[in-house]
Amino acid sequence: MTGLPVAGFGAQLLTLPQIFESRVFTVPDFQRSYAWDDRQVEELLKDVDHLIGGGAAHRHYTGTLVLSRAEGPDDGHFRIVDGQQRLTTLVIALRLLRDQLPAQDQPGFTALYLRRGVPGSDRAVLQLNSDTRQFFEKVVLGDGRLSNELVALEAHARLLKARRVIQTWLRACTTAGVSTSQLRDAFERELGFLVYAPTEDAETGIMFEVINNRGKPLSELEKVKNYLIYCCVKLGATTLRADIDLDWSQILRHLNIAKKTQPADEGAFIRYCMVVYFKLNKAESQYGYDELKKRLVLDEAIKDASLKLAMLEDMAAFVQFMKSAALWFARLYGQAHKGLNTEMVAVLDQIRAQDRHASIMPLFLALVIKPDLCGDVLLRLLQLLERLNFRVYLARNMVQRNDSGQGALYGYAAAFFHGELLTGVTEEEHGWIKAEIKDELLALEFRLVQFALWCALDDRFVGALQLEPGSTDDFFKWGGLRYFLMSYEQHLQPNKTIQIDKITLSRSEGKSADYLSVEHRWALGNRNAEGENNRAIDRFEKRRLGNFVLLELRLNIQGSDGRIEDKQIKYVDGNGEEPGTDLQQVKKMFKDAKQVLKELEDKTRSKNYYLDLNRLINDRVEERLRKFALSRWSLKEYLGFKELKAKAVSGYADDDA
Repeated sequence: MTGLPVAGFGAQLLTLPQIFESRVFTVPDFQRSYAWDDRQVEELLKDVDHLIGGGAAHRHYTGTLVLSRAEGPDDGHFRIVDGQQRLTTLVIALRLLRDQLPAQDQPGFTALYLRRGVPGSDRAVLQLNSDTRQFFEKVVLGDGRLSNELVALEAHARLLKARRVIQTWLRACTTAGVSTSQLRDAFERELGFLVYAPTEDAETGIMFEVINNRGKPLSELEKVKNYLIYCCVKLGATTLRADIDLDWSQILRHLNIAKKTQPADEGAFIRYCMVVYFKLNKAESQYGYDELKKRLVLDEAIKDASLKLAMLEDMAAFVQFMKSAALWFARLYGQAHKGLNTEMVAVLDQIRAQDRHASIMPLFLALVIKPDLCGDVLLRLLQLLERLNFRVYLARNMVQRNDSGQGALYGYAAAFFHGELLTGVTEEEHGWIKAEIKDELLALEFRLVQFALWCALDDRFVGALQLEPGSTDDFFKWGGLRYFLMSYEQHLQPNKTIQIDKITLSRSEGKSADYLSVEHRWALGNRNAEGENNRAIDRFEKRRLGNFVLLELRLNIQGSDGRIEDKQIKYVDGNGEEPGTDLQQVKKMFKDAKQVLKELEDKTRSKNYYLDLNRLINDRVEERLRKFALSRWSLKEYLGFKELKAKAVSGYADDDA
């Protein structure tokens, strides 16, 4: 990149004092927030390590800064186009170094790098974007304590962590005998930067290309924000630009509550939003940022006033959609349930606990953001979505791939949100349900039932809860097992609050007293001393669904490979020191075992006694679980179930278009 020397900037290596003298800097809101992790901070500090006491004849090239003049009368005010991560990290280091300087040197050092101006009108020499500015100045450049500002964004946590990494490094330098003057010389004399200030005419275009193509890769969400702000700048939409800045802060805060701040999470979020709002199909949704530029065509809007107005309205509406979507992400994933009734909270808990959402999230957002869709109607459709997701994507072997049918569901989501779903109902389908579908809600309900039955007819769905003869599958490895068993416990104890989110905890996250693990009722070590039935068929019985049960970890640890009779005493009756289980499914399973043991008691013990015992218990348990599954994830109450089932729709023509 080339640029004209402005106010002392050019193609020579400049030191930090030369860069900061009589200038202040702002990270504009189109820029990403602080994104460096420990590794990048430590690499910068290693550069400084190599310079301490080295007395190098030449300055060490540390990086490039690309700046643009800020609007206003102050010639010394610059916006940072590129290099803000490095410069922010260095300012944090300078802030911590200041406390080690002699008292007489601190005011001048502060005025050069940290804060400048008369009291009441002073400002930070480096101001970050609106998302992180206050946290940076009050906490990171303050005392590092969270007494006034809490960590609300991922960028806040990164800034605070960078401060701690630098603080640890400075202590290590002091311990190693490095003097404060040596540290100051390394920062102020040895580090060198190339600083470019592009010409005003090229500023915006260069700025936009640089931030999207240099340094640490931007997430899709960051690229989308940058493009929206870029469009505002080019179209002179200052009010909309300010509104987007404010709304984006809310979007990021809600995603932080949802713990969806990694690049992959943000990419999924923007993909779901664009599928619904801009009607992207499955293939297009993989390139959200590129597709956004196709739908918000800046060159055309610049030339035509009516197109400009339409584009600005579209941009504003899309940001509002994302803002609502982020709020529902916080409600779904972050359990920000304020204002929601207990029924809504329950279905959100169920959907979250399923832990496989890629195919249904556009539909989820379309439902919860659709204007005027609320109350019992919304609840009914969300419950249908939970049933569809379990039957199709969590149940065993229902679809060939995790994204099978995703294209169709994405299409339903966009069509429903935009009121275009009725066009997809055929005359033949009208005949199946014996009435015309004149309502979008009924049309969606019909489509989702149709989809679920195409992929998972009742017989096939409940059949998937049994292992086929000779199958090498293992229900212990089934991704839906814990959700299934927890749902079963809810069914057995409808009047007791069952914390379904416990199924998402790892053993290290849960307390040992209430963490629920999956237990084998019968293990290969349960045979008699002669090792009878040591065959493949034993292993088959061990892998069956009926052999598994949720159990408190405190009891599971005690059980090991003990005999069924011993486990009955430990798990159900307790052992005197530890009370028995609170889980009804455990009690039912061992009630079955007790009955089978009684039945076999009067019979001559066969060679295959333990095999017969385990098989009979498995049969009883699985019969009960099949009945439960067919009831719990039933589609009978939804539109078109009877007619669609009668059509015996089998298989699903995967629509990936």
